[in-house]
Amino acid sequence: MFRTGLPARCLILFCAIASLTRLDAQQHAFKQFTPKDGLAQSQIRAIAQDARGYLWFGTLGGASCFDGQVFQNYALQEGLPDAQISALLVEKNGGLWMASGSVLVRSVGRRLLKEPLPKESGGARIMALATDANDRLYIGTDGGGLFVRDRSGLRALEGFPSDTATNVRALLALPDGRLLIGLRNGLLIWEKGRCNAVKLGDTEPKAISALAVSHDGSLWVGTFGHGLYCLRPDGGQNAYDEENGLLQSNVRCLLVDDGDRLWVGTKFGLNMLEGERMHVFTVHQGMPNDNIYCAFQDREGNLWFGTDGAGVLQYAGDRFVTLTVKDGLCSDLVMSVTADAQGGLWLGTYDNGICRLDGMALISTLDGLPNNTVWCGLTDHTGAQWFGTSDGLARVEHGIVKPLSAEASLTDQRVFALHEDTKGRIWCGTRDGLYMLSVDGTVKVYPTGANGSGRSVKSIVPDDRGRLWLATDQGVRVFDGTIFTGYDTAAGLCDNTVQCLLRDPKGRFWAGTTNGLSCFDGKRFRTFRFASDFGSNFIDLLQLDELGRVWAGTNNGLFLFHPDSLLKDPMAREHITLNDGLSSLEFNLNAGFLDRQGHLLIGSNGGLVFHDVEKHPSKSLVRPPQVHINAVRSFLQPTEWKGQCDSLDGDGLPVGLHLAYRRNHLTFDYNGISLTSPDRVRYRYRLVGFDQDWLPPTEARFASYSNLPHGPYTFELVASVDGGLWSAPAAFHFRIEPPFWSRWWFFALCALVLGSAAWGIVRYRAVRRERRERTRQLMLRSRMLQLEQQALNANMNRHFVFNALNSIQYHINKQDRTTASRYLTSFAKLIRKNLDASENDTTTLAEELERLELYLQLEHMRFKDKFQYTIELKPGVDTSHVRLPAMMLQPYVENSIWHGILPMEQQGRVTIVVEPALPGRVQVRIEDDGIGVETSRQSKEGAPSDHISRGIEITKGRADVLRKLELTDIRINGPDQWHDPATGAILGTRVTIELPLNGLWKKPEDRLQTGKGPITFGPP
Repeated sequence: MFRTGLPARCLILFCAIASLTRLDAQQHAFKQFTPKDGLAQSQIRAIAQDARGYLWFGTLGGASCFDGQVFQNYALQEGLPDAQISALLVEKNGGLWMASGSVLVRSVGRRLLKEPLPKESGGARIMALATDANDRLYIGTDGGGLFVRDRSGLRALEGFPSDTATNVRALLALPDGRLLIGLRNGLLIWEKGRCNAVKLGDTEPKAISALAVSHDGSLWVGTFGHGLYCLRPDGGQNAYDEENGLLQSNVRCLLVDDGDRLWVGTKFGLNMLEGERMHVFTVHQGMPNDNIYCAFQDREGNLWFGTDGAGVLQYAGDRFVTLTVKDGLCSDLVMSVTADAQGGLWLGTYDNGICRLDGMALISTLDGLPNNTVWCGLTDHTGAQWFGTSDGLARVEHGIVKPLSAEASLTDQRVFALHEDTKGRIWCGTRDGLYMLSVDGTVKVYPTGANGSGRSVKSIVPDDRGRLWLATDQGVRVFDGTIFTGYDTAAGLCDNTVQCLLRDPKGRFWAGTTNGLSCFDGKRFRTFRFASDFGSNFIDLLQLDELGRVWAGTNNGLFLFHPDSLLKDPMAREHITLNDGLSSLEFNLNAGFLDRQGHLLIGSNGGLVFHDVEKHPSKSLVRPPQVHINAVRSFLQPTEWKGQCDSLDGDGLPVGLHLAYRRNHLTFDYNGISLTSPDRVRYRYRLVGFDQDWLPPTEARFASYSNLPHGPYTFELVASVDGGLWSAPAAFHFRIEPPFWSRWWFFALCALVLGSAAWGIVRYRAVRRERRERTRQLMLRSRMLQLEQQALNANMNRHFVFNALNSIQYHINKQDRTTASRYLTSFAKLIRKNLDASENDTTTLAEELERLELYLQLEHMRFKDKFQYTIELKPGVDTSHVRLPAMMLQPYVENSIWHGILPMEQQGRVTIVVEPALPGRVQVRIEDDGIGVETSRQSKEGAPSDHISRGIEITKGRADVLRKLELTDIRINGPDQWHDPATGAILGTRVTIELPLNGLWKKPEDRLQTGKGPITFGPP
C-alpha cells in the first residue's frame, strides 16, 4: 500500500534536505549548562572570554568561570561586593572587568580587585561596559550617567548630558573612536567630547537594549517594543519587527558572528539573519529553552546564549543535523537507509516500518510488510527493493510489497544483512545463519556449526575474489562458495561478537565488535580500542566516505579515522559527541549510508543524523586548546608555597619555587581549554631534567612525580583535540635543592675531614713508626753496648790475661829481665789500648792494626816456634780515615792462632792484608795456613763452645747492629776454608772484612807515612 501524509510539511522538509539551507524545520543541537552542572545561578546577564581562554558568565548569583568542563564560582564569600553581575568586558590587554552592582571588579588570575564609581554616580548599578582602541573603559549606569576610566583615573565622560541621559542600557565603541550610547529614551553618538542624538524610525524615542556592528560597518540597534533597526553605512535605515520574521519586538541582545550573521535574542527564542533571510530557533528547533537574555561567540567560533532562568546554551552548529518525527519521519529509531533506482532514500525503522525520507510514502504491516522492525535494505539490479525484517524478507516494487513464496520469505527469521552478488543471487544474513535466494526463487540454507556460516550474520561484504565475509556472533567467517573458514579471538580478533564489517580501498577488512575494532591485512589482526569505557568500544556500524575516512558508530558517539593513519597511530581518531551537534550518542546496527552527493546519513536512537562530509573540519584546522598549569601540590595535598618561592602569580602559582630535597613528590594540576570539544582534549607532558621525551597522550588532568632527585626542572605541557595540532607548551620552572650531603660545602667538609683523618692516620702511623724506631734504636744500642761489653770481656778474657802473666813470671823466674820487661811492656801497652778503645764506639784502622800487632807480638812471644805473622798494607789505603768498631779484628786473628795453627805439629803463619776493594771501601783479609774450619769443627764435636767462638759471634752481631742502625756498612765473610785450586788440598782459613772508606781515598802513588811500597809488619 502506498500512503502519503502531511504533504505541505513533507514538501517543506524535502526542500530543506535538498538545498541544505533551510534551518527552520531541522533539529539543532544545543548543550545546556545549569546550576546542576556547577553554574552559579540560572539567570545569565553577561558572557565574556578572558585572555587565558576561560569563559565567564555573569549571573544574578555571582560570576562563573568555565574551562569547558568545570565551573569555578565567585560570589560574596569570594569577595564580590554584589552577587548580581550585570556586565562583563575583556580589555584588549586581557584584563577582565565585572560590573558587580555599583562597583567595578577586575579579575587578576584568582584575585578580585575592586574599584567603586565616583560619588557623583549616586551608587547607581552598572548596566553596560565598553572599551575602545586606546584601552579606555566606558561604564554606563542605570541612573548615574556615563563614566570613563583611563590612565588619569575614573571620571564622568566629558560632553555627556548627565542631566538628561542618566539611564544607560547599552554601549558600543566603534573602530573610528566614536561611542554609541543606548539609553532608555534614545540613541546617542559621542565623538571628541560631544554627544549627538541618532534618530531611529519615527520621532518617538526608543528604549535601546542592544547594539552591534557588522563586518560591513552597518550598525544594529535593538529596542524594547520597537524591534530591530539597521543603520547602513550609506545613511539609510532598515527596520525589522514581528511582521517580517522577528520573533518579538522586545530585543534583549544582538551578536554578529564570524560569518557576519546577526543573532537576535528575545524572550521567545533566537532569530538569525543571514543576508535577507530570517531564521528561527526555538524549542521547536531543539533549543532547551528560548528565553534568551545575552549572546556571545568565543574565539573557537562557538555560540553561547544566556537565558533568563534556564542557564547557558551552547550552539553546536549545523554540521550535524538530526531529523526526527517532528520533521516528518515515521520514527526516530532509524535502522537502515536504502536508495532506490531514482535516488530516493527509504528508511527502515525499528517500530514503524519503512518510510521515504521526503515523507511521501510509508509502508508498514498494514501494507503487507512482514514486521515493522526493518533491519536492512537492498536495491537489486532490476530496481526492486528488498528489506530484512524481524519476521522475514520483503520485496517492494514501486512502493508496493510483492508477495514471496513461503520458502523465499524466510518467515520467522530475523534478517540482519542483505547482499546481491554478480549473478543476481540475494544473500541473507539471519539470526540462524546464512541463506541464499537464487534468481529462480529457490533458497539454500547453510549450516551454522563450527564449519558453517555461524549464528547471527549481521553483515555481508564481498572481496575482490568473490568470497563473502560474514560478521557473526562466532567471529568472522569467509565463504568461498564451497567451504567456510573462520577467524576468532584465537586468530587475533578482539571479540567473537562481530557487529559490522568494512573493506577499505586497500583491501583490508575492518571488523567492529562489541569490544573494539580489529583490522585484518591478509596476514594478521590488529586491535584498536577507542576509549576505556564500554560504549566507545561497542561498534555498531562502519561507513566509508568519499575521502577514504571511516565513520564508526558506537554506543558513545561517532569516531572518525583514516585507516592508514590509525594503523600508524592508534590515537589518530576523532570522537564526535553531543558537543559537536549530535542529539544522541547511540547508533544503530549497520545504519550508515553515503548518498550520491557524498552526504552522510546515519541512523541513531534519536533520529536520522545528516552530515555534509565536506563541511567537516580537518584536524589541522581545529584550534589547539589553551593550556594552563593551575596548581602544584606536594604529596597530593594542596600546599601553601609562601616562603619557598620568590613570589606568587595571579593564580597563586609559585614563581621561582625551590624545594627541600625531602619534598620531592609533586603533582601538577592542569587543564586545556577547548570549549568546542572539552571531552576530546588530550595532553602530553614531560619533566625536563627527568623525562627523556614527551610522555604518551592522556586524558588525565594531573601528573605526579615522586622521588625526584635534586636539580633544576621544567614541567612542560601541551594539549590537542583528538591528536590534531598541539598547543604551545605551558611551562613551570622549579628546583629541588640538594641535601646537605650533596652540597659543595659538605664535599669540602668531607674532603677536609678525610684529609685530616688521612693526615692523622699518616701522622699516627709515623709517630708509631718513629716510636718503634726509637725503641728499636734503643734496643739496638742497648744490644750494642752489651755486645761491646761482651767483646771487651771476650778480648780481655781471663785465659789470655792469666797466660800472659804466667809468661811474664816465667821470664822473671829465669832471670830473663829483658824478655820479661819487653813482654810486660807490650802487655801493659795492649791493656792500655783496650781500655782506651772501650771509651769510644769506633776507632781508626791504624789504631786497630797497632793493637792487633801488640796482640800478635804477645802471642808470638808465648808460642815463638808455633807460628809467624805478617801484616801487609797495600798502597792506596789511608788507615787513618777508615773507622771500625774497636777490637773487631782481634777475635778472628785469635781464632786463626788457637783453632787453626796451634793444633798443628809444624809452624804456621797468620797473614793480615789491608787493600782497597770496591770504590769507597777497604778490605781486610785475615788468612792462616792452619788445619781448616772443617777439621777444627770435627775435632771439637760434642765439646762446648769456648770464648773464641763467642767472640766471633759477638763481632758479627756488632756488625749487624751497626748496619741496622745505619751507622756504617761493615760486611764480614767467613771464616771460610780455602783450598789449593790445583790439588784441592786444604790451605787454611780465610776471613774477609769490608769496611767503608767514608769517601776518603788516596791516590795509588801515595804512600802511607814514608813507604814507597807495601808496608809489611812481622815478628822481630
